[in-house]
Amino acid sequence: MLQRYFLLLLASATLFGSTSCKKDGPADKEGLSYVDGVPYYHFTDDDRAWLQTRDNDVWRMENRQGYQRVYKAWVITVNKGALKSTSSGIPSSSKLERYYDQITLRLNRTDSLLGAADIRFTRDHAQLGTLISEGYDEGTSQLYAAGEWYDFVGNTDIHTDYYSCRGLKFPSRGALNGPFGQLTVRGRTYTDVVTFIGTSRGPDCKPVSAAYMQELYYDRRAGLVRMVSGAGEVWDRVP
Repeated sequence: MLQRYFLLLLASATLFGSTSCKKDGPADKEGLSYVDGVPYYHFTDDDRAWLQTRDNDVWRMENRQGYQRVYKAWVITVNKGALKSTSSGIPSSSKLERYYDQITLRLNRTDSLLGAADIRFTRDHAQLGTLISEGYDEGTSQLYAAGEWYDFVGNTDIHTDYYSCRGLKFPSRGALNGPFGQLTVRGRTYTDVVTFIGTSRGPDCKPVSAAYMQELYYDRRAGLVRMVSGAGEVWDRVP
């Protein structure tokens, strides 16, 4: 599915380049081109390191007793979207603001009825600061990553985690290209590892059991490679 998307994206970019882009328009930059003067924030070659999971890929996690938690991947959103905003003073009028690329990866546990995750990767205009209210730089393209893990204890920092009780705090801006950590799991070394450490959930989040994950280790090319529960139980990726 993702391969078909990239072929479609390439064809679309070729069509836009041959029929719509104007020579006297803004200059293209990495992750940013223009379609009839409208910005199009698109994935780059570096971004695709994060986008290697395919439909029906399986992430099999196993503890020391041999029990497994099995996650099956489903790419549910492949979207080159067009955002619209209503023109001031004319309720029925709207204008095309920009195009953007977004992929949402859903992971469902197949060994039980509980357990899922959503991880979203988006190319859009760059935020000027850490908060949306600080505005955007329309002339700069930025990769965003955000996620929610069902049985992760999460983080209560609502300014950086949209899902404050279970959100995954991915690196931001240029840090999404590294440097990363390294982790060897069952004889295989992963070199692009991002670590999610859960903090105190605080009064706004419901209490959870010690079986919830306190640590998640995510390799940008391979996906989840290790989990550690609040009780210290380790679940490693089965190659």
